[in-house]
Amino acid sequence: MPLQNYRGFSRDAWLLVAYSFISWMGGNIAWFIFPFYLKSLGFSYTDIGIVFSLSTIAQASVLLFSGPLGTKMGYKRAVLLGVLLMFLGRLVQVLYPTIALLTLGGVLVGIGMAFEGPSYMALLSGEVSDEKRHYLFSLSSAMGTIGSAVGLIMAGFLPRYLPYREVFATVLVIIPIRFALVVLVKSVLAETEKRLELNRKLLLKIGRFAIPSALIGLGAGVTIPYMGLWFNQRFGTSLESIGWLFAFQQFIMGLGMFILPMIADRLGSVKTIVSFNGSASALIAAMPFSPTFLIAAVVYTVRTILMNIVNPIWNSFMMGFFKKEERSTVMALSNLSWTATFGVGQYLGGRLFDFSLTWPFMITAVLYCFSMVLFWGFFGRVETKGYKSSAA
Repeated sequence: MPLQNYRGFSRDAWLLVAYSFISWMGGNIAWFIFPFYLKSLGFSYTDIGIVFSLSTIAQASVLLFSGPLGTKMGYKRAVLLGVLLMFLGRLVQVLYPTIALLTLGGVLVGIGMAFEGPSYMALLSGEVSDEKRHYLFSLSSAMGTIGSAVGLIMAGFLPRYLPYREVFATVLVIIPIRFALVVLVKSVLAETEKRLELNRKLLLKIGRFAIPSALIGLGAGVTIPYMGLWFNQRFGTSLESIGWLFAFQQFIMGLGMFILPMIADRLGSVKTIVSFNGSASALIAAMPFSPTFLIAAVVYTVRTILMNIVNPIWNSFMMGFFKKEERSTVMALSNLSWTATFGVGQYLGGRLFDFSLTWPFMITAVLYCFSMVLFWGFFGRVETKGYKSSAA
């Protein structure tokens, strides 16, 4: 399919794409600098894992009901509520850096993400036809990923001149911009569409996506939150170099997301997802055996691109199986499966990295591989080139 498929989106769609850029930029500043901020306060890997995991557990708990509630209250209001809670959580973490209040702030951020994420995806989905959905999703993810690169460069560069706490505090300027962008968006969910019936058939259909996602979340939680610290501890790499590495891979991934829908059109969504994620599983297993930072950086960059570049294809493929009024709940429960296991993985990873810099990668690789076996088992026979979903 030609690049002209990226043209013709509505004003609100472009506002949501801009929101994605700003959101990922601020989110990755926080994600990158937060472990170093906590380390500077004297906390261990285990302490950091507890803060991370409790935030994620809070997010997972709220995801149990945030999808149906987002449908009832309206996707736009749910996103705005989530952004407000994230701002309050980060404010607490900046002003009161004790373990209890850092954890409380993380809980507020997790709850905010539970409201914001699924409703944002449902809001975005309502701005485009089924035929062009994976193009809009890829555009949003591409711009978000490029925003991530900008945020990572800032997070790696600013500690030269500012304490970790002040770098972390820059998110308090960025989050209100997200709020303002969503305020300008019109809600796409009409009153007549705010009815949802959760039944066994719907839950089973969600489960086919949720189980592989849960395995990926568990594997990611074990290693990914600690990668910056791992590079620093294993190779003595500076924060600025790590920031540039993460930014480079995000920038390349963002460019690749523009092309990936065309690959999915030709190859099929399921084959695209399985081939990319399967290759990433092998590379994560090779990470701890990299003899130098340069080799490890190349392996990690390729792994990250292969693992994450297919996310918009996965989400678009999933959305095609559900009706408009089901989509927020579907995203919430799918996110719940990933988030709950990611929280468990964060705690396990914190404990494991205190004892080994190798085993966490092996565990992640096995879990990633198993998830793709299940995904292929669930959807391998689905015709993904021009398929007709049950929601169509």
